[in-house]
Amino acid sequence: MFSHKLSLIRGLLLFLLTIYFVISWHLPGYSQTDALVLANQAQRLYRSGELTQAAVTWGDTAAAFAVQGDLLGRSQSLINQSQVLQDLGLYPQACVTVLKAFEIDNPECSSEQLQKLIQALKGKTRITTTEGIGLRGLGSILQRRGMFKPALEVINLSMLAPPKELGATLLTLGNMQKLAGDKTRDRLDYDKITEIIARKEPPSALKPYDLAFKAYKDAAVNRYALEITKIQSQLNHLALLIEIKAWWQQEIERRIKSWQRFEQMGKIKAAESFATALTAELDHDENQLIAAINIKLRQLPLSHQGIFAQINYAQSLIKLQQTSQVKSILQEALLQARELDDKLGESYTLGYLGQCYGEEGLLPEAIALTNQALMVTAGQTSKSDAREISYLWQSQLGQLLEQQGKIKEAIAAYTLAFNTLQSLRTDLNVNHQVVQFNFRQEVKPLYLRLASLLLRADNAEELAAAKSLHALSTRIATNTDNNLELARQVLESLQLAELDNFFQDPCSQTADVAVTIDALDSQAAVIYPIVLEDRLEVILSIAGQPLRRFTTAVPATKVNETLDTLYDSLYNRSLNNSAVNILSTTPLNPRELRENTQMLLPKLEQLYDWLIKPWETELAPKQIDTLVFVLNGRLQNVPMAALYDGQQYLLEKYAVALAPSLQLLDTEPTSRSQMKVLAAGLSQQVEIKGEIFPALFNVPQELNQIQTIFPQSRQLLNQEFTAGNLKQQLQRGYPIVHLATHGVFSSDPEETFIVMGDRNIINLDSLNNMLTNSQGNKPELIVLSACDTATGDERAVLGLAGVAVRSGSSTVASLWSVEDNFTTKLMSQFYRQLENPDLKKVTALRSAQLSLMDSLRSNPPAPQLQEMPPHPYYWASYVMVGNWQ
Repeated sequence: MFSHKLSLIRGLLLFLLTIYFVISWHLPGYSQTDALVLANQAQRLYRSGELTQAAVTWGDTAAAFAVQGDLLGRSQSLINQSQVLQDLGLYPQACVTVLKAFEIDNPECSSEQLQKLIQALKGKTRITTTEGIGLRGLGSILQRRGMFKPALEVINLSMLAPPKELGATLLTLGNMQKLAGDKTRDRLDYDKITEIIARKEPPSALKPYDLAFKAYKDAAVNRYALEITKIQSQLNHLALLIEIKAWWQQEIERRIKSWQRFEQMGKIKAAESFATALTAELDHDENQLIAAINIKLRQLPLSHQGIFAQINYAQSLIKLQQTSQVKSILQEALLQARELDDKLGESYTLGYLGQCYGEEGLLPEAIALTNQALMVTAGQTSKSDAREISYLWQSQLGQLLEQQGKIKEAIAAYTLAFNTLQSLRTDLNVNHQVVQFNFRQEVKPLYLRLASLLLRADNAEELAAAKSLHALSTRIATNTDNNLELARQVLESLQLAELDNFFQDPCSQTADVAVTIDALDSQAAVIYPIVLEDRLEVILSIAGQPLRRFTTAVPATKVNETLDTLYDSLYNRSLNNSAVNILSTTPLNPRELRENTQMLLPKLEQLYDWLIKPWETELAPKQIDTLVFVLNGRLQNVPMAALYDGQQYLLEKYAVALAPSLQLLDTEPTSRSQMKVLAAGLSQQVEIKGEIFPALFNVPQELNQIQTIFPQSRQLLNQEFTAGNLKQQLQRGYPIVHLATHGVFSSDPEETFIVMGDRNIINLDSLNNMLTNSQGNKPELIVLSACDTATGDERAVLGLAGVAVRSGSSTVASLWSVEDNFTTKLMSQFYRQLENPDLKKVTALRSAQLSLMDSLRSNPPAPQLQEMPPHPYYWASYVMVGNWQ
């Protein structure tokens, strides 16, 4: 499926089009002939790829039909105009335009207007062809704006239209069901994926996409569908199969490596058998589709849509490494694009041809083609917004130049790409969700490559290439001789971009100037670890000191292998000797726990040597007492407090906090006088979404201890702990909100929730809305004492960070589930420490964790563990995210 459509027309064009749409209804009278002529002209413009002019002409056509009283012609023209606006990326304007076609008064594409339209049509058994086309376009618009539920409702209603439009509707439905399948697949936790592999169940692996497969297949054989619709369905189907195969291959390989480390031969054989069966099934379907596409592609007439069908196919063949056809397909598409003067198609064909030549090692040719693609987009800035294409070719150019060893030029190209993405992010903050980038494959690598080159830049000329970096403050932008500050700034921007991508909503409000540790805490150090392909970099920031950089020549494969082994030792339920399995077995087997500790500590020591040891001697003279980690990727699942130097855990030396980004922290000091806590909890067993959450028997004791320490506190236990009661109490303003209940933080923000006492759940959006009361006040601290972050999912911690980011509060939570009685002990000690208003919150948490460690030393789970360091599983899961002071 071709994913890189344009997002937003630049401000001037948007302004002019908006003015045009307003005045178009006041044009002088048209004849019926005029309207038909305009309609034919608009169709020709669209087919030739002149989208902006086509949008304007469809507006003229609608006005002409309206003057003649031809409401059907007006509606059809508005629907066509909406489609062109959608192709241009003007989704809000496209939505308003299609609602005009349905005679919605004062259309603004609000949820209320959409529901009103849906309800009005639900009672019908049949709708007109025009209504069906309009609803199909509306559904596609809503999908791209992130409004998936109403989008699916609208598409299902469009199926009531006469069958001649069914093929195109099935194609749109398939695209929507593909996205739904992605969400379902990405919600699978590590254990569920392992279960599917171990049981050798290809149907379970493909099940999330069954509806998408059916819609694509039905569209491809629909008797009424246009040939372009049929081939688009097959192309999207092929792209989906390729994506599924790559995703499962990655998951299978990760598990085989784990099982090889522990000689789990039976599971390895099962995984290999599963991979063979799944690959065979997907390969069979891919080959059938390729055979059909090869025939149909040659029969397509010259058109804008036909050009993009060829580009789509070329992308799939590149991923399949079947490159023998790719050049000829793209070259033919390029000739067609130039014949039609389709600049968008021309840019894409040139860019992907550049990619092909680059993969063949023909760098001069690849660079020339990529530059040509950029020149074409540069010539379009007055007609459309080319930024979503430009960043692709700017990034590709940087990569090619880097391969040539032209570091200065590569930095300049990457900087342009970075600036393009930053400007798009700024627009998203104003215009809501419009663009959904392929973050992992395109955006994140760009940021990391730029940071990598900036860290290695060793002369003023190379750094000058980044002088136009879209800075967080003008002060830094002019300070181009500081490569570490520029690299730090890129990493901060990466954190913000990942949070925006995770929530599919630019929710984070950043500071107008770059925030550094100097503005926050003179006794804290901030650590930015960066896992790069050929090395591990650590940037260290200490108040009043220049940034320091420490490099370890260890490849990413080695780092990731260490992180995977750490995961296996701690969380992997498919391994009998993982801590989670050992500690959930009754009675406890001391020998197994001792062996697990002995296996775990060397990995924690290795990470300590990489991340802490190179610079630790620099901290003592500065009286540093707190380490703040800004983490990315798999490092986000590491309990940093448990890093081990061979004698002590890191927590025994420093308080440890996590920050999603310094830019998201509130730098204003807060007073902790007159402390009171809103303490809510659930002690009973509940079943949510088919999952059993066990009883938390110690929650009443936990809440009572808080009440004892802070007598002005308020309790909400079990049936009293409802969304309504929580919201009502929050209006009274509590500095601390303590939620002792089950919660799930996963890679899907919609599946990140906490469980209420009445057995309902609330998600992050609802919680955030509750936490900011009507006076705009917010809690200083949110404590989630029994929540669980999905282990094995490197993006799950973003859900946890989201509580801190969206509420603007500090958050204490757990990376994994800990026994109820250990949580109660820790929380009691934590709140006793918080009685001291001069103590940092993170210091209070550290004291509570150290107290728990001391308890484990004096009273270990078994006598055989007396000489062993306390196992991190008991105490290291608790983390503080956000402002630690």
